[in-house]
Amino acid sequence: MIAVLLLTHEDFGKAMLESAELVLGSIEQVKTLGLHRGDDITAFCSKVKEEIEELDQGEGVLVFADLFGASPYNAAAIASSKISVPYKCITGLSFPMLLEALTMRNTCNLLELTGHCMRSGKNGIRELFEELSKSKC
Repeated sequence: MIAVLLLTHEDFGKAMLESAELVLGSIEQVKTLGLHRGDDITAFCSKVKEEIEELDQGEGVLVFADLFGASPYNAAAIASSKISVPYKCITGLSFPMLLEALTMRNTCNLLELTGHCMRSGKNGIRELFEELSKSKC
């Protein structure tokens, strides 16, 4: 099973995981790391490395960061040269992406799962009235 790590500001990742558990039930091999106001970024980078390496059980780790170019993402980038297990990192964490990862991670390899999640994130962006107009006869 591909493991999942959520890197976010504050407790956003924890809330996303709790919401996913509401939909899917108990979830294994998923952790969250929140960067809180005043946290040391160097220590956070070390935690990112440790969590990725601890989570991997041979099939890799899919890391989600909440925002491209922000500190949680940057921590994954900084730690990347020191991580010895296969992993991918997707930014722009959304609920559709997370649900896709959690439901497909037993049937895909890491590269396939990354692609599925990125497409799911893009396809999950819709505007209500545009969608309603498509359904009118």
